[in-house]
Amino acid sequence: MKTLISIFVIFLLSIFSIFALKPEKEYKVLPDEFGLTYEKLSIPTKDNMQLAAWLFKAPSESKKVVIISYNGDGNMSKMIEMASQFLTLGYNVITYDYRGYGESSDFKINTNFYMYAQFEKDLNAVIDYTRKYYSKFRQLDLYGQGMGAGLSIAIGCNRSEVNKIIADSPYNTMESVQKRLKEVKNQDVIIPLAFDKYLLEPEYAVAERGKNITGILIIWGEKEEVCAQKDVRVLRKLAKCPTADYKVIGATAENTFSINKAKYLEELKNFTK
Repeated sequence: MKTLISIFVIFLLSIFSIFALKPEKEYKVLPDEFGLTYEKLSIPTKDNMQLAAWLFKAPSESKKVVIISYNGDGNMSKMIEMASQFLTLGYNVITYDYRGYGESSDFKINTNFYMYAQFEKDLNAVIDYTRKYYSKFRQLDLYGQGMGAGLSIAIGCNRSEVNKIIADSPYNTMESVQKRLKEVKNQDVIIPLAFDKYLLEPEYAVAERGKNITGILIIWGEKEEVCAQKDVRVLRKLAKCPTADYKVIGATAENTFSINKAKYLEELKNFTK
């Protein structure tokens, strides 16, 4: 029993490694091991990739769905606990793997990259699939962490179907996160060179798009130096839609959730009700 508890603790502590692409093909744990019922999905992208995804049905009839985008470390199995948080709030939940991760189509990942522009196609594909096959879900929200948080803001502001966005430790622009990682962590990362800024960079997306969004919640750690308070202020100032933030006292991007899970859930509940 102690061994199982230790493994689970290590699993939870690994959830928020924010700033590197570390793809894993194998799922070290599956939802049913925690007593969660789920359905496996295979979602096509416009450039002929297939994305693995899991659908968790809400405990009772619900028209709300949230799509979860993780930070590029591991695969969607690290989002199981976060999926359970949204189930508690009455959501249907869809988690998915980017290309090159989990059981999604093979895609060569250079771990020196902060992210790939192609991941934009992946989140858009999941939104398209959800709207086509689950039209009964009338409210579609996005949640993301780190890289997935920035992606959720940028894509969400370009999609009329998206209602609310919750972004935990997002980047603002590719160049700003590259520069900050070098300054703060002495970490060199490669960023995409050819991409649509409005589809990939939150700072551009919130300034010019997103009037359809009913609200954005930005979560940030008090002690975080990469995705810091000044970045949150920029996004809130530029945003065309209502924007709020939740400062997690004593946290960095790695532990915004785990440092006080009850408070985190309370903030999600207040924002999504």
